[in-house]
Amino acid sequence: MPLKLLIVDDDERERIVMRYLLEQIGDIQIVGEAVHGLEALLLCQEKKVDLVFLDIAMPEMGGLETAVKLQELKRPPIFAFITARPDMAVKAFEMGALDYIVKPVEQSRIRKTIARAKLQIAHRDVIEEMVAQQLKSRIDFILERYKDSELYSGKLFIREKGKISLVNQVDIVYCESRGKKVLICTDKQDYLSNFTLNALEKRLDDRLFFRAHQAFIVNVEYIREVVNLGEGSYIMHLENCQKDIILSRAKAKLLRDKIGMY
Repeated sequence: MPLKLLIVDDDERERIVMRYLLEQIGDIQIVGEAVHGLEALLLCQEKKVDLVFLDIAMPEMGGLETAVKLQELKRPPIFAFITARPDMAVKAFEMGALDYIVKPVEQSRIRKTIARAKLQIAHRDVIEEMVAQQLKSRIDFILERYKDSELYSGKLFIREKGKISLVNQVDIVYCESRGKKVLICTDKQDYLSNFTLNALEKRLDDRLFFRAHQAFIVNVEYIREVVNLGEGSYIMHLENCQKDIILSRAKAKLLRDKIGMY
């Protein structure tokens, strides 16, 4: 994937020169130009910029202030200063700059900066993947540790998007298979979990829950009515829920036995 670059300089002539030099280099994409720091911040958020070439002396918001703001973004880009001032290099590197290039700019220097940026981004991506895997492993460990106590505690531990939610089983209205995931619905909130329906059935309190269909588990406490459609087919209506649950004759018999419905 090409490196996404942003040029930030209030001098149009300098931006033209910089764009020309960058266009001679492969595997990059110039996603925009900005004339001051505020515009640069907006473009970085909108375009998901990887590397910013940043002038120091600019109106409204200078390069140093912009660099501070860039690092406060949710996914901060790498930044390198390109300036006519040779006296700010120490300050720039203390702020975390990848490079400090004094004008006039040479293309060979730009190539080296881009190569270093690619290496740094690759390293960052590896670290992020390692952290994500460690987080997943930790969550898996917690779920494995507590799965035997879920029935006793009356809670279900649901992993989703890097977090664990503890849900009271009595609050669950129904669970529905959605491909490789299961939607767990309460009367207040829905959770898209990584359970299979078979695994979830083993974790839920079988005194409360009934496998009504290959795609559904329902909480019997929420059953409002069971409608006979004839020819051995039934529809189950639940409290606080618009979902119609289909029951076969065999499942309807099991439900009658379970809750004493005759």
